[in-house]
Amino acid sequence: MLSNLNRSLADNYCNIEHVIVVDGNDLSTLPAELAANATVIASARPIGQAAARNLGLLIARGEWITSADDDDWLYPHSIDKRLDAIHRQPGVLWAAGYCTDDLKNDPAIISSGHCLAGDVWRAWPSPHDSIPLGPTTLLVQSALLKRVGGWMGLSQGEDIGMMIAVTSTAPGVLIPEYVYHIRLHVGQMTKTTWFDDLELLSRRSAWERGQSILSQTHSSSSVPLIRKRIATL
Repeated sequence: MLSNLNRSLADNYCNIEHVIVVDGNDLSTLPAELAANATVIASARPIGQAAARNLGLLIARGEWITSADDDDWLYPHSIDKRLDAIHRQPGVLWAAGYCTDDLKNDPAIISSGHCLAGDVWRAWPSPHDSIPLGPTTLLVQSALLKRVGGWMGLSQGEDIGMMIAVTSTAPGVLIPEYVYHIRLHVGQMTKTTWFDDLELLSRRSAWERGQSILSQTHSSSSVPLIRKRIATL
């Protein structure tokens, strides 16, 4: 599956650095052709997805960052299309699309087009509701992703927390394209008996992160207005 993902990354015109973080396994388990053509971090000690992705972000050299699980793949020119959308929309710092899995398409809760900071969070009424956007469809400016703290330090739902932080901090664009495919299999975390134990808490953590960011933004944006009124008086 990881080899399939790697081949799908190659189906883009832009230059791509493939950073692979091996979580809880020996480097020898990685296919030789992948190790030779990627930047690799390996930890025999399981560190979890949040830590793995944040370490990958640390050593990645590109201006734009996206992430993918080893058992998924990208649609042809997935990164090209998102990068092109960014270049055509001055001021945006992220681009996303829609995703599919083996059974269905993304419900596309948010319509494609320009997104103001906070639009994604506002489309998510509560942690109990469906997530408005697939986190793995995001292509994000590296500097922005580092500024918001990368992926949340959670045992699951870390990608939702990242998505909410990024989209609540900066404007972006959602393209009307399928860019990411999730492969379903029995080994997935979502198939475990314990997955639901912390899922709602993880979503709540992400949801409240967005609420906090937007509350701070609203408060800070109102300060110059108050000062201007005082000066006028």
